[in-house]
Amino acid sequence: MNSPICQVFIRPFSKPWILLADFRESKDILMRRREFDKSSFLAQGMACMGSFHGIYTTGDKFRSNRQLIQDLMTTSFLTNHVGPAIYDKVLEVMKLLELKMELANGRPFSVKKDFEYASLDVMLEFAFGKNWVYTAIGPQVELLSKLSASDVKLDGLDQPVTFPLVPIVDFLHSVYEAPEIVEKTINAIMPKLQTWWMSKQSWYKHIFDEKERIMKEQVAIGLKNYRSGHVMTGIEHMLLREGTRAEKESREPDFGSEVFRDEMFGDIVGGHHTTSGAMMWLAKYLTDLPQIQAKLRSVLYDTLTFAKEEDRLFTLEEIRRANLPYLDAVIEEMLRINAVTVTREALCDTTILGCPIKKGTQVFFVSNGPGFLSPSIPVDDSKRSSTSLEAKITATWDETQDLTIFNPERWLVRKNDSDSLLADDVDFDGAAGPQLVFGLGRRACWGRRLAYLEMKTMIAMLVWKFRLLETPPTLSSHAGLEGIARVPQQCYLRISKI
Repeated sequence: MNSPICQVFIRPFSKPWILLADFRESKDILMRRREFDKSSFLAQGMACMGSFHGIYTTGDKFRSNRQLIQDLMTTSFLTNHVGPAIYDKVLEVMKLLELKMELANGRPFSVKKDFEYASLDVMLEFAFGKNWVYTAIGPQVELLSKLSASDVKLDGLDQPVTFPLVPIVDFLHSVYEAPEIVEKTINAIMPKLQTWWMSKQSWYKHIFDEKERIMKEQVAIGLKNYRSGHVMTGIEHMLLREGTRAEKESREPDFGSEVFRDEMFGDIVGGHHTTSGAMMWLAKYLTDLPQIQAKLRSVLYDTLTFAKEEDRLFTLEEIRRANLPYLDAVIEEMLRINAVTVTREALCDTTILGCPIKKGTQVFFVSNGPGFLSPSIPVDDSKRSSTSLEAKITATWDETQDLTIFNPERWLVRKNDSDSLLADDVDFDGAAGPQLVFGLGRRACWGRRLAYLEMKTMIAMLVWKFRLLETPPTLSSHAGLEGIARVPQQCYLRISKI
């Protein structure tokens, strides 16, 4: 068709869906055109998440929820509360990987659960702090530390080693299952009917009964701490924000509202599911591309020189403050290649690139096609919206390059003629090319800063401590599971200690 816009008929008796594969127009709609908002198609799929801000259109409820959590992405909260939790959890993962490496004796093993459990523990610490005592990674480390070589079945050098798993507690199981419920509902022909049917099933009731039980328990603990002047965790900051807001509005605070439970549960689910998948992709790319792995390791060693000279691991403060444009570029390139489609709904009759769009139409901004993984499709500027034409064009990199390959350096701007990838010689430019993985505008991903901090710490420590060696083709597939995030179907590592 050679057109950046088309319609497809997916659901019976429903309006066609619009697919838009033009980053400039997608960015304009997401950032400037108020006649588009949250997709009811996605909102229906997320019905099980209750009063979570991601369900609402950009109105009073959305803004009220966002206000409650606005303190949780501040530099002070991330530095003082979340940063140490991430660093400690990544240290645990490194210990777990070292145990697996020694037991596997040169063989590959899956790290899918390791990244999932680590991200899960980080989000629980983010929400509850030390008020929550059950972890996912800790019991795995404890179990494997008690195993000897005779306890592990070893086959050929390319055959993966399977390690036992300690069952996680029911609430963590609820966090695990919630994204799958959302994805099943989104993919259903009739999402509302799907939600109603599932809500009658015993397994569904158990998942969300457990969610309610634990969230009520944690809000109660947080409220006690808040009233005693101890505000540290995500829940406690939300309660503080509600107390301050109620005082300004001359009303009693509503600490018993389901909003606290649903909002924080939604944040735990979203942060765990998306970030763990991203870390898996990073580990896979660095395994498949040893030259990029070597470049990143060299940049880390040459930047964090005191740690390297003293033959120790970098500290949290060192990695947090380090200017590492190449690491930023590695992360951004992974996100570019594995972005999921962003969706909006037309609130009124309007147009996109000159095509009429009826009220209620679902619009999908394609992020794995033209402009992202292949050259953009030319568009007559006369068909663009006035706000699109007036906006500054930023994503202008060379599209004659092969956009399907993993090349972090496309995100770097060179300051001089050297080949160095250090901060003195290159800058990271996050606007160098198209990127929709976190969305844009008023509804952009709220937890972006947390996700970057977690990815940066995990991947830097992994590359600092281990060489990621080649894994056999049967364990190296890049097939993904498409849902609220794109997650690899398999993630195996074969590592050696540096």
